[in-house]
Amino acid sequence: MKKNKFSIVLLLIIIILAAFSSAEAYYKPEEYRKSLLAIRDVERILDKLEADLNQAQNTFRIIPGDKITSELEVIDNSYQKMINSYQNQNDSDVELEAQKISARGKKLRLEIIESKPVQLRAFWLDSGTFAELKGRAGVEAFLDQAAEANFNAIFPETFYKGMTVVPTSELMVQDPGFKSWQEDPLQVLIEAAEKRGIEVHAWVWVFNENTAGKPGRILRENPDWANKDKTGEIVSYHNSSWLSPANSEVKKYLQQRYQYLVKNYDLDGINLDYIRFPEEFRGSFGYDNSTVEAFKDKHNLDPFKIESGSRDAALWNQFRENLITEMVRESSEILRQLDPELLISADVIPGREEARFRALQNWSLWLEEGYLDFVLPMTYTENLFSELNSWIKEDREIIKKPLYAGISVFKLSSAQVVEQMREINKINPNGFSLFAAAHLKKEDFESLAAGIFSKKAVLPHQNRKESLAEMQDFILQRLNIIKEAGKINNDDLIKIRRFLNQKVSLETDTSNAEQGLTLSQFSAANNLNISADVMEILVSDFNYLDNIIKLY
Repeated sequence: MKKNKFSIVLLLIIIILAAFSSAEAYYKPEEYRKSLLAIRDVERILDKLEADLNQAQNTFRIIPGDKITSELEVIDNSYQKMINSYQNQNDSDVELEAQKISARGKKLRLEIIESKPVQLRAFWLDSGTFAELKGRAGVEAFLDQAAEANFNAIFPETFYKGMTVVPTSELMVQDPGFKSWQEDPLQVLIEAAEKRGIEVHAWVWVFNENTAGKPGRILRENPDWANKDKTGEIVSYHNSSWLSPANSEVKKYLQQRYQYLVKNYDLDGINLDYIRFPEEFRGSFGYDNSTVEAFKDKHNLDPFKIESGSRDAALWNQFRENLITEMVRESSEILRQLDPELLISADVIPGREEARFRALQNWSLWLEEGYLDFVLPMTYTENLFSELNSWIKEDREIIKKPLYAGISVFKLSSAQVVEQMREINKINPNGFSLFAAAHLKKEDFESLAAGIFSKKAVLPHQNRKESLAEMQDFILQRLNIIKEAGKINNDDLIKIRRFLNQKVSLETDTSNAEQGLTLSQFSAANNLNISADVMEILVSDFNYLDNIIKLY
């Protein structure tokens, strides 16, 4: 029988890495020269590589076997050349081979990362980076890079600070940064993205109107539209100025511009940003005349006289929270009337309860009521574990619609970006978006293309049949690897394959009770004899599948 590619890889790991798999096996020369440090650096890289490969083996990872085999052989040859060069007093060749091994080892560590089959893979394209592309040629080159890294969605900053990337019209004022463009920037981006199978969701600002510590274009022209704190200040401690969500003219102004974009451009979606109060903890803003008078009319209470922690304070918080929800609901209804297939998303404070506390942003309700198709929690952190788990994992267990984590590229190195994405893949593999293009370097695109995005991914919301087929193939590959490792018997394998077929069936059979079970429930009901470590991996895969199924 022909061996599974994964098994071949594991066999080569044992052969190739055996020589330097422990400290005792490191090369021990008879004489010590400075170039030995390069050998030691290489051996440390190989130790890390060995650990990654062992983990790949233990978790039955789906990785490109032939490619890894070839790379391991090249690394082994270079290692032997490096040792021979040292023995022959050729220190320059030692350094040269060490550099080769270092580069190949780092790349191979990326290639050992599993690439998921169904994901949103996006980034926010900030207006500054967009403007610097200068025209169609720049856009084409930039999107070639994104397509090679298998991104499938872009959120271009389209309306912000009272300006836009599109040409000036009755409703729009174009950002001066785009004055040298010969064509409509947004139209060029949409056309170039469509050729490459990349969705375009226009990123638009909502209630934040400037971030320079003073009123921006909108408030200079309409000062009575400002949101204020209790002292009458209009600039938050984040140096941003905000519009009042209670002011009907504000809502009209914003919604007209969103409608303009949907009417005039073939967009896949609208991405709402700053759809909240300033982050002042329970919203210390909202003391503008529009909000205060509306609250007085409804509750016959003066917000300036409400004591903190009182029942009236809870009423005041709920009233202001409802103003934001009303804007989301109205905007969603208006835009979907123009384009029923338009996807509407929001960039939100991570943690559904934290978002309500910090910014009066009840995004879990917006998903539950269907006002939004998905949210992008701004999980901008350098903490790999505790924050991501509390922000993503806990909410993922409750929220039925997609959460796509936002990752702060500006805070992280290329290696940290990949590591954080790997961690998110463990708890929410549906996808992510990177903030932002201004901080994405060539090295970042190359690292993603080599590893975590090495295979193309279907957008979860795009094609039900294709998404389910990709997920089925992915899980079958995992089962085959587990079978090759002798970790599952034939009877249990057949049962899980049958269960998988039922899960991905396009026709829901209400008479089939098994179709709605989790794998853990199915395993208990069918007395599957599978070890805990294998079951943990399969449960993770089936949970991933269940999250995709929920979208439809």
